[in-house]
Amino acid sequence: MNLAQLRALRAVHEAGSVTGAADLLGVTQSAVSHALTSLENELGMRLVIRERSGCCLTEVGRRLMPHVVGALHHVERFAEEAAAASGLLDGRVRIGAFPSACRVLPRFVRAFRKLHPAVDVVLLEGTDAEVEEWIGTGVIDLGVVSGPRPDLRTVPLAADEFLAVLPSAHPLAAERAVGLADLSDDPFLLSAAGCEPLIRAHYRAVGLDLSPAHRVQRMDTLLAMVREDLGVSVVPSLALPELLDGIRAIPLRPPAPRSLLLAAPADTEPTPAARAFLDAVTVQPPAPPPSRPPVPARATPVPVP
Repeated sequence: MNLAQLRALRAVHEAGSVTGAADLLGVTQSAVSHALTSLENELGMRLVIRERSGCCLTEVGRRLMPHVVGALHHVERFAEEAAAASGLLDGRVRIGAFPSACRVLPRFVRAFRKLHPAVDVVLLEGTDAEVEEWIGTGVIDLGVVSGPRPDLRTVPLAADEFLAVLPSAHPLAAERAVGLADLSDDPFLLSAAGCEPLIRAHYRAVGLDLSPAHRVQRMDTLLAMVREDLGVSVVPSLALPELLDGIRAIPLRPPAPRSLLLAAPADTEPTPAARAFLDAVTVQPPAPPPSRPPVPARATPVPVP
């Protein structure tokens, strides 16, 4: 058993295919396949199910994966700590984030790369739940979460707020703010990509139950349904595109702020590269909240002489 075999198994698990694993590792597909086959032959058991649509781990492979991740983590930490002690920070930092957070991360990545050009920064996009799982299992070094999170080591990253999104012709579209109760007459569209716990918490805070009529995976699909007057929704402002053709985004009453934090596990010491990234984020001001969309002014009746 060697490190190349373990790295190939981890990469296939993360990428879901030999092609994706080869891209992650920067090697050929045949090299990944050879490493997997040799590992399976050495252990005398099948670890990966290979199909046309991709790859997945067998039951044994899934049981072994935490040990594979742990072993590689310690080897990588060994090399990174040694490099950091010599004053040469290198290695890799993996950061997981949900789609709306990916809008604010690039400026922090750009500033970090200027400070530490030898460190490879890998961004992984997933849902809120996936990022939480990746943090807990060590798939990523750092992850973006919604605060507050006293159970994690965190630094502020950005802030935004939840907005009601309505069709432009909706009777409430000219309001400067709306309450969640005002949305109860319309079918509610809920994004399955994340934020459901926060949205439900806001509903509970005002004594309301959330009963979504439809669950939508993609934000662009949700906005298209709102545009066609198939329902309304509540989404964080960072998740909205700059142009909202046929849609009005209106602040909630009372306001529903959201804070985004860059997090690492509290019970383990971050890698040198992850520590450096946290430090780099700490010295920069958090990303400013996106500007609120303009609210149309109410028409003022003109007296008829």
